[in-house]
Amino acid sequence: MNARPDGGDERVRRPLPSLIPHARCVAVWCRRFPRAVRQELLPMSVHTLRRRLCALGTVVGLGVVLPFTTGAVPAFAVAQISLTKTHEGDFARGGQGVYHIKATNTGTATVGTLRLTDTYPQGLTGAGISVSGSNFGAACSNDPAGLVCELSLGAGGTVSIDVTVDVASDTTACTVTNSVTVSGPEDGVLVTANDPTTITGGSCPDDDGGSVLPVNLSGVVTLFNNISTNNNILSPGGRNTSTQNLGINAP
Repeated sequence: MNARPDGGDERVRRPLPSLIPHARCVAVWCRRFPRAVRQELLPMSVHTLRRRLCALGTVVGLGVVLPFTTGAVPAFAVAQISLTKTHEGDFARGGQGVYHIKATNTGTATVGTLRLTDTYPQGLTGAGISVSGSNFGAACSNDPAGLVCELSLGAGGTVSIDVTVDVASDTTACTVTNSVTVSGPEDGVLVTANDPTTITGGSCPDDDGGSVLPVNLSGVVTLFNNISTNNNILSPGGRNTSTQNLGINAP
């Protein structure tokens, strides 16, 4: 404040430094000068603007002041994978069986780096595969030891893989569990599906434990014994000399 010749006061307004109008220097101005000094140097309206910029703005390299934002950041959609593995009936020793594998992306995001792995249990070897589906990509290799597929699945995409396996005729296993996994490059195993399987034949029990022939032999044995004992059914010029009797010794 300076005294005027007439005894009044004259307010002196000092100009801002030349760099202050630039947005980068607004924050510097607010940090370096105490509030009292800023109030003396700046007109009230300008000071209020600068103070609000310091409180609400963030200064970027290009001299643009961007307001801070508040609130939740939208989450990115995440791919979600479901996996199933099934088969029909039992696998006969020395025969073949078919597994059905199905992987589905139930999420809303496309995932393009999945690996499906199926290692066959002892007694089973890979014989062939068939791949189908929708909104998917697959590159599969199948060998006697197992199946490996590199997959990509769009949102809602599905891939179905039918795997034919040979069952060893000399396998000692009566049950096996076949497992398939889907994994990601960073998350490891995402999902696993297991499919217990019964193997029949050889020393393994059959389904019902009954006769290997689907007939009842009681009537046949009775007829044979009658012919053998009584010699009452002969072909022309022939005769029956057997006196052996047969019996049923199994249920």
